[in-house]
Amino acid sequence: MADILNFPMLGRLEIVETYAYYDQPVLFSCKNSAGRLYLVVAADENEENETWLFAGMSEERLRLIRSGSIDLHDAFADPEDGFLVRGIVPYNNQTGLQPDFVRPDQVAQDILPIPGERLNLKTDTLPPLTHPEEIAKSGKREILNLTLNFDGVTRTEAPVTSLSNILGKLQEVINTIGMVFYNSNQIDENIKREMGISLLEVGAGSFDIRLGSSENVDLFSDTDFGSAMGNAIQQFLNLLNAGSNQDELKSLLAQLKLRVATSYARYLKSLSESVIDTTFTWVSPNPDRGGTADLSKPQIQGAIGILEQYQTETPSTFSIFGTLIGISLKTKKFEIETSKELYTGGIADEAIEAVSNVTLSQQYTAKIQEIIERSEATDELTKPKYLLLSLSE
Repeated sequence: MADILNFPMLGRLEIVETYAYYDQPVLFSCKNSAGRLYLVVAADENEENETWLFAGMSEERLRLIRSGSIDLHDAFADPEDGFLVRGIVPYNNQTGLQPDFVRPDQVAQDILPIPGERLNLKTDTLPPLTHPEEIAKSGKREILNLTLNFDGVTRTEAPVTSLSNILGKLQEVINTIGMVFYNSNQIDENIKREMGISLLEVGAGSFDIRLGSSENVDLFSDTDFGSAMGNAIQQFLNLLNAGSNQDELKSLLAQLKLRVATSYARYLKSLSESVIDTTFTWVSPNPDRGGTADLSKPQIQGAIGILEQYQTETPSTFSIFGTLIGISLKTKKFEIETSKELYTGGIADEAIEAVSNVTLSQQYTAKIQEIIERSEATDELTKPKYLLLSLSE
C-alpha cells in the first residue's frame, strides 16, 4: 500500500475503520493527531500512479455515512467542507506524493463512488447532547424540537397513548399542508415520502422530543424557496405563532385548504387533552430559515374554537376521480369509490340533470363539496358530509 497515511498537509494519519479491502484498504476512515476525521477512497489508477480522495468530516457526518443515511457518492460529491483533498501517488517513489485541494466539480465523476452505493453498518447515528444545528447541517434534514409539559407528570416521562396521538396528528397536519403544495386531493405515496417525519431522540426538560424529516432535503429544488418539507414546516410554524388570534389564524387558513384547518384542529385537541403548554423549535439546514413558537393551554383551546367555527363557515370544494358504484335520483344519493376512499352523500339540485344519464361502474371526475356541521346535542363537530356538485367523464 502506498504511504498515503503520511500526508504532510493533513498530518500523520491513522486508520479508524476499514470498509472495503482489495489487497489493501481501498475505502476507510482515518483521523490525524488533532482528531480530524477523513473518509478516504482509492478513486483511480493507471500505469503511473494511484489517485486517492480524502473528504474531511465531522463525527456526525461519518455516523450518517456508516449507517447508510448518506450514500458514498454524496460523501465525496458534496463534502462537508465544500472541497476534497486529492492525493496522486506515483509508482515511482522518486517523485513523491502530489496532494492538492479540489472542488468536487473539478474531479471526474466516473472516479467517484456510484450514486446509491451505501454502507449499511449498525451505527449510533445520534450522539448524546448534540446541537440540532449540527444534525440539520450535516444530515441535510429539517429538525423540529418539541417540548411538551404534560399535566401531572414531574419526571422526564410521557404517557404513551398521549404521545403517540400527538405525534400521529402532527404528521397528519404536515401531510395535509403538503397536499396544498403538491396541489393534490389525497395524501399519496409521494406526499407521504416527502412529508415524512422521524423520531430522532428524546431528552431532558419537561419532555423534549427531536424530530427530523425522514428524507434528506434538497435546498435547491421543489420550490422557489427550497425544500417542500421546509415550506410545510414554515406554514405549520405560522399557524402555531398565530396562537388564538382570530384574524391572523383565519388569514393563514384562507391560503390553505379546509382540510388543513381540520387536521390542525385535531392536532391541537391531542395537545389539549394532556399538555399544559408546549414549545416548538424549527432548525433548518437552510441558515435563513427556522423559528420558535410557544403555545399555552388557553391559546390551544382558543385556537380550537376558532378552527371549529371556521370549518362550519367554510365549505370545501374539491375534485375526485373514481368509479360510480351507486346513484339514486329519487333519494338524491351517490356513492363513488376512489383508489383511497369511498365517498357517499347527497346530490345537489343543480346536478340532478347532469347525472340522470350516467352509467354505474364507469369512472368519472366528480366535483364534491365537503360540509361540516356542529351537533346541537353535543356541541361537537359532526363527520364531514359530501354533496355532489357535478359529474363528468
